[in-house]
Amino acid sequence: MRLRHFTSLLLGGFFIHSACYAQPGARQRLQAILLEKQAQKNYAADTGYINVLNQLAFAYYTVSADSVFLYARQALDYAKKTGYGMGELVALRQMGNGYRLKGDYVNMLSSYQQALTVAEKTHDTTMIAKTLVSIAQPYLEMRKTDEALVLLERAAKLSAQTGDSGTLNKSLDGTGEIWYRRKQYDKALQYFQQSMRVAAAMKNEYLYIIGTDQIAKVLYAKEQYHQALSYYLHSLDYSTRTENRLLGSMSATMVALSYKGLKKYPEALTYAQLSYQTASTLGSTLEMKNAGCILVDIYKAMGDYRNALKYTERVADISDTLSNEQMRSKMARLEAKYEYERKEMLLKEEQAKKDIRHEAVVRAQRLEIGLAIIVIIFLSVLVYQIWCSRKAKQKANLALVAMNTKISRQKREIEHQSLQLLISNQQKDKLFGIIAHDLKTPLQSLNMTLDLLKTKALSEYQVTRMMDELKRDADFSSGLVKNLLYWANSQLNGIAAVPVTLHLRQLTDDVLGLFPAQAAEKKIALRNELDPAVAGYADKDMMHLVMRNLISNALKFCRPGDAITISGQPNGEAVEICVADTGMGIEKNVLDKIKEKRIVTSFGSANEKGTGIGLLLCREFIELNHGLFRIESEWGQGNRCYITLPIFPRTI
Repeated sequence: MRLRHFTSLLLGGFFIHSACYAQPGARQRLQAILLEKQAQKNYAADTGYINVLNQLAFAYYTVSADSVFLYARQALDYAKKTGYGMGELVALRQMGNGYRLKGDYVNMLSSYQQALTVAEKTHDTTMIAKTLVSIAQPYLEMRKTDEALVLLERAAKLSAQTGDSGTLNKSLDGTGEIWYRRKQYDKALQYFQQSMRVAAAMKNEYLYIIGTDQIAKVLYAKEQYHQALSYYLHSLDYSTRTENRLLGSMSATMVALSYKGLKKYPEALTYAQLSYQTASTLGSTLEMKNAGCILVDIYKAMGDYRNALKYTERVADISDTLSNEQMRSKMARLEAKYEYERKEMLLKEEQAKKDIRHEAVVRAQRLEIGLAIIVIIFLSVLVYQIWCSRKAKQKANLALVAMNTKISRQKREIEHQSLQLLISNQQKDKLFGIIAHDLKTPLQSLNMTLDLLKTKALSEYQVTRMMDELKRDADFSSGLVKNLLYWANSQLNGIAAVPVTLHLRQLTDDVLGLFPAQAAEKKIALRNELDPAVAGYADKDMMHLVMRNLISNALKFCRPGDAITISGQPNGEAVEICVADTGMGIEKNVLDKIKEKRIVTSFGSANEKGTGIGLLLCREFIELNHGLFRIESEWGQGNRCYITLPIFPRTI
C-alpha cells in the first residue's frame, strides 16, 4: 500500500497512549464507587464524585468513544457548576481524547486549548506539560510538524523539571514520531529508545509495548516485514489479553500491512477485517478509515473489485468528516479565537483592577462632597448649593440619557451586524460543504473508472455507459466550478459592476446560442421575444452570466415538449425581463428557501443536479447593478424569473 495511506495510522504509535490504559477490573471498581457516591446526599457537588467520573472517562478511552464522552461531559458540567478547576481541566482533556477517537481534530484542539487556559490560570506546571503533549496531537495529525515539535520540546523540558516520567515518555515518543515522518529514521530511533528506557524505569508494560511498536514501525518503513511482523503480533497478543480495543485495532492493522508487504493476502485480509470490526466497536472513525484503506488495497491486489469498490465508498463517507483542508481552516480560526480570548481575559482583569481603583476614588470624592455640603450649610449658603447641585444633576442626567440612547442604538447595530455575519458564515460553510461533496463524487467515479479501464475489467457496453455518466458529471462539475469562481471573486475581491448600455435582444441571442444542443436533446423550444429596441444599463459580463444561469436552470427543469420564452418591456425608467418556462416548477418550501437566499440542492427532469449557487449569483449580480430579482413558480406549472434593470445611469 502507498505510504500516504497510513499517515494517520502510523501516528497512533505516538498518541494511542495519550490516556494510559485501565484494566477491565478497574472500570468495574470505579462503577461501584460511582454508584456508592450517587447514593449520598449532594453527591454532585463532591469533588471526589467528579474525579471518579473523570477516571471512568479515562478508563474507557481504549474501549468505547461514546463512554468517554458520557462520563467526561458529566464531569465537565459538575466541575463548572462547583468551580472545581482541576476537575474541569481533566474533563476537557478527556473530551479531547474522545474527539481523537472520532477523528474530529477541530473539537479535539478546542478541548485541549480550553484545558491549557485553565492550567495556565492555575499555574499547574505538570498539567501544562500534559496538555501541551495533547495539543501537539492534532498538529501532528494535520502534518504541522514544526508547531508540534515546539510544543513537545517545551513539554519535555517542563516534565523533566517536575519529574513527571509519564509525560516525559510521551514527549520523547512524539518527538521521535516527528523525525520518523521526516524519514530521518536513525534520529527517530534515538528518541523511541529513550522513551522505552523511561517506560522500563517506570516498570510500565503498556508504555513499553508502545515503544516496541514504534521500533517495529521503523522496521516496516525499511521493508523489513518479517521483523516488524513479530513485534506487531506480540503487541496484538497484549491488546487481546488486556482488552485494549484501540491498541488491538492498530496492531491488527499493522499485522495486515506486514502480511501484505510479504504478499500473503489471505492473512492480510483476515487481520484487516479484524481491525475494521474492532474500530467499529470502539467507535473510532479514524481507525475505521485506516482499516478501510487497507481492505481496498488488499481486495484490489486479490482482483476482488466488487469488495474494493464497497470499501472505497465507505472510506469516502468517513472522509467527509475528516477533510484536511476544512479542518486546517477551522483549526486556524480556533487558534486565532483562543489567542483573542486570552488577550481579552487579561484586558478584563486589568479593567477590573482599574474599576476597583476608580470606585475607591469615587467613594473618596463622594465623602468630600458630603463634607463640603455640611460646610456650606454652616456657612448659610445651603439653598444656593442645593440649587447648583440640582442643576448639575439635571445636566448630567440629560447627558446620561443621550449617551444611553446612543449606546443602545450602537448595540442594536452591532447585534444586527453580528447576526448578518453569522448567517453569512453559516451560508458559506454550507455552500463549501455542498461543493466539497459534489466535486468529490465525480472525481472518485473518474478515479475508479480509470482503475477499472486499466485492469480491462469492463465490457465495451459498460465503458460506453460509464463514459456517458462521466460526461454528465464533468458538465455539472464544470458549471459548478465556474459559478464558484464568480462567487468567490465577488466575495473575496469585492467585485464591482461596470455598467454600460446593453441591447438585451442581442445579449440573449448570444446566450441562447450556447444551448441548442441541450435543448434539442431534451426537445425543448427556445424563444426570444425581446424587442430589439429594449435596452438596459448594467455590466455586460454579469448580465451574460445571469442569463446563462437562468436559461441553464430552466433547461434542467424542463421536460420534453416544454418551452423557454424570454420577453421584456420598459417600465418607466427601468426595463423588466422575464425568463419563463413550462417545466416542472418549484415546490413551495424550496421556493421559500430560495427567496431567503439559502442554498438548496435539487434535481432536474433528467436527474441533473443543481446546488443553487447559480441563483445566488444571479441575485447578487443583479443587485450590484441596482436591479431587482424575483421568482414566481407553482409546482408543475413552470417558473418565471423576473429581472428589473435601470435604463439610464443613476444620478446622485
